[in-house]
Amino acid sequence: MSPRAEDRGGDARPLGVFRRMGRAAFAPGRFLRIDDSMAAIRRDFDDLNAGGRAGASRIRLDETGAFDLDASGFLHGQRRAAFEDALAVRQGSTARNAWIFLGLGALFFLGWLYRLMTMTWTANATLTALQFTPACAVFFLLAFRFGLENYQIRMRRKVTVMEYLSAPGGFWPR
Repeated sequence: MSPRAEDRGGDARPLGVFRRMGRAAFAPGRFLRIDDSMAAIRRDFDDLNAGGRAGASRIRLDETGAFDLDASGFLHGQRRAAFEDALAVRQGSTARNAWIFLGLGALFFLGWLYRLMTMTWTANATLTALQFTPACAVFFLLAFRFGLENYQIRMRRKVTVMEYLSAPGGFWPR
């Protein structure tokens, strides 16, 4: 039975397909529950603006911007030595991920260049070649992200992108 059956007098038939489509066409806001969706989006946007992210970092910084290993270890439920070991493991994994994504980016880029040199140039081929460039860019951006995170763990402080790129000891992950 339809939820609106009591409105129509008890044991009335459920609404027909055409009647439901007509109601959706004339009152899309009520049918699609746009008000509820907009309220949820506003709530999420307000949470982001307020800084109340659920997945916020549990790495604490001191006044100078360096990692506060004691406070971060406490938040993770570990002693300082165990937290430093976990950071060393994370440093290794970020270095490995950075090198993997850099290799994949280079591999995809070289494959893309080879394809550009060997294909016949038509409108569809050109469009396909242009559409493949974001795939290469994603790999390079992920390599950069993991490299930056690796550098921050290595320096034991929060660094900016420009500090990372202009590092005197090199920015390659290790």
